[in-house]
Amino acid sequence: MSEYIQQICKGDPETVDMDSNQLDLASKYVKKQVDSGHIPLGYMFVVRKGKIVLDKYFIHPKVLEQEIKIYSNSMFPIASVTKPLSATLAMKMVEMGNISLETPVAEYMSEFGQKGKDSITLRHLLTHTSGLSDSLVGQNGRPKPTSFDEVIEIICQQPLMFQPGSNFSYSTPGFEVVVELIQKTSGVEWEQLSKELLFDPLNMTNSYFNTPKAPTDKAIPLFNRALEIDYSPYQSGLDPHHYFEFNMGGGNGISNPRDIAVFCQMMLNKGSYNNVQILSPVTVSRMTEPQFQWWNSGSKLTLQEKPDFVSQGLGWMVRNKSHYRGSDLMSAKAFFHGGAYGMRAIVDPEYDLITIFLTSAYHDPSYPNNRNRSSYPWLTHHHQIQQIFSNMTYAAIRK
Repeated sequence: MSEYIQQICKGDPETVDMDSNQLDLASKYVKKQVDSGHIPLGYMFVVRKGKIVLDKYFIHPKVLEQEIKIYSNSMFPIASVTKPLSATLAMKMVEMGNISLETPVAEYMSEFGQKGKDSITLRHLLTHTSGLSDSLVGQNGRPKPTSFDEVIEIICQQPLMFQPGSNFSYSTPGFEVVVELIQKTSGVEWEQLSKELLFDPLNMTNSYFNTPKAPTDKAIPLFNRALEIDYSPYQSGLDPHHYFEFNMGGGNGISNPRDIAVFCQMMLNKGSYNNVQILSPVTVSRMTEPQFQWWNSGSKLTLQEKPDFVSQGLGWMVRNKSHYRGSDLMSAKAFFHGGAYGMRAIVDPEYDLITIFLTSAYHDPSYPNNRNRSSYPWLTHHHQIQQIFSNMTYAAIRK
């Protein structure tokens, strides 16, 4: 383990072959986006070769007027960046022999096997190839769920969109099944498991899944398009997933930039950090490679409108021949994940680089989910700002 960076720390960009002037340009770009009101705030955190070369944030004046302050231990809603954390615990269970990637989930959870779901495996759930929908609300006039158990019950009763493993459709509910699967097979509650196997060993003291004891009320709030705090996020209609209030593993975690950077450094270190082995190097390698090679097939690569998440590792997005969602400049070895509230983390082993961008803003489902920037600027600004910031960060690498 000594060959890896065991603790990240502040450092001068030039000592790790990065251009501080280029990083300043990247910061100024984000500041311009914040000052223009495109996003309420922007937090940048960049690590190269274990050195924190950029740790900076900007807040819009209107947000400051609402008495929002950011500290070193401030927590943010990280939306779907929660998924790689959940996947890590799932793979830990695989390593411990509690579950298998290829065994049908219904063998552990019999109630899950109805309506064609008897062949869905953990691999399908972690790669969004299960055929499960991304929505639970409004089906057959059913009311919104009021607990995590009801979320699982609804998922179990839903029909599939396609045969497991034959196609791809992003599914946050699939990760709620992962949580339930892990709890059932380990006999340990999600909160305790995450604390013992992930957060405590990595000293991620400002990170939590959305469990009943999580201090979610202490996180930086979410802002609407008017840059105003949304005090009733699950009743406002702005959240595309109305069950997020009871979502534990797929999209409602809270964390902060340094904690996420530590987690990413653990992945760069092939599973270790601060001389603690979280995962085997073999497991990390499997998590960060494409799981289904048809993603690189001609039929997928020639689509006029390519799916946003067309290449998937185990809980991580990975690059394929046409998919550069994390950054236009990332290497073929890079893996990454984004979140609906404006966060993106990219880990690039080829350049020993971690880039983290974070804001705290809702996607507005009144805008269609397409690529026409003129028709839904708020939804696109997250993606566009993340992409450009990451590109500018990569451009700071000198060798």
